[in-house]
Amino acid sequence: MRLGFFLFSLLMVLGASAPAQFTFIEDAALGALTVRDGKSDLLTYCFGDQLKTGVDPKYTQSCYIHPLFSLEGRPLTDDFPEDHFHHHGLFWTWPVVKTRGLSTSTWEPKLPRLRQHFTRWLKRDAIGSSFILSAENVWKLDGKEVVAREIVTLRIHPADNLGREIDIELAIEAVGGPLELQGTPDQNKGYGGLCFRGAPMFTGGTMTTDDGPLKEDAVHAPFRWADLSTAEAGVAIFVSPDHPEFPTKWMVRASYAGIINVSWPGLGSAVLRPGEPTSLRYRIYVHRGDAEAGGVKAAYVRYLTGREK
Repeated sequence: MRLGFFLFSLLMVLGASAPAQFTFIEDAALGALTVRDGKSDLLTYCFGDQLKTGVDPKYTQSCYIHPLFSLEGRPLTDDFPEDHFHHHGLFWTWPVVKTRGLSTSTWEPKLPRLRQHFTRWLKRDAIGSSFILSAENVWKLDGKEVVAREIVTLRIHPADNLGREIDIELAIEAVGGPLELQGTPDQNKGYGGLCFRGAPMFTGGTMTTDDGPLKEDAVHAPFRWADLSTAEAGVAIFVSPDHPEFPTKWMVRASYAGIINVSWPGLGSAVLRPGEPTSLRYRIYVHRGDAEAGGVKAAYVRYLTGREK
C-alpha cells in the first residue's frame, strides 16, 4: 500500500498521468458528440443545428466545439452569450465572405445566409496514445448551394498534470468557383477565423502572449501564441509556423468577455480556389493555473519541435 501511494505521488510530481482511455458518446437528437477520457468529458463537437432557447432562429449554428472542458471537468467556453449570439465556444467563421458575386458572412447572420453544415464523420478512433476526430462539413448559401467544403480534424493527446494538448486542422476548399475570406474592416479590427469565446469566468482574466503579459485588450496585433487564464485554469492557442501569413494578427480580450481570435487573413483577403484546399493548423492547450503555472511557454516549444510530453 505504501509503495503504491509513493509511486502515485511520484507520478504526480513528475507531471505524468495514467494512460488515456478515450471513448465518445454521440447524441444524434442533440447533434452533439462528446469525447471522454475515462469518466471525464474533454470536449463536445456540435455537429447538428444548435439554437439556445429564446434566441432568434436566424442564429442557428452548427459545426463548432462547446463545451471545451478543463482538466477538472469545468466548461471553459460560452455558447450564444447574450452580448454576441453568434459566438459559439471554439469556432471558425469569417465576417466577410465573397462568393458567386455576393458578399455575405459566416461570422454572423447576413443575407444571403451562409453557414456550415455537417455531412459525415471521417474518423472517430483512438490511434496510439491519441484520439482522432475528423468531420466533413460544407458551406451552404441559403441552405442550398455548396460553395465550400471543410474537413475538421482534431487530435486529442493524453493529459499530464499540467495540461492537455489538442491539435486542430481546418482544410477549406472552394467549390464551384473562387471564394474570398476577409476579416472585419470595422474600425480596422480585422477579426475573423479561429475564435475561442471563453466562459464568464475569463472576464477580467489574465492575458499573456509570446511578447509577455497584456495590460489591455489587443486588436490586430502580431503574436505567435496567446493565452487567457484565471488562477485556476487557462486556454492557450498556438499557431503552426506553416500557417498562411505567419505570424498572424490576433484579437485578445478580457475586458467584457474572454476572447482569443487568430485574425486571419486580418485586414487583407485570402482567395480560396477549387482543387486547392487551404490548411490552417493550430494547437489548443488547456492547462491548470495561469500561463506560468501551466507551463505555456514550454508547451509552445514542444509544439514547435514536435516533441512528445
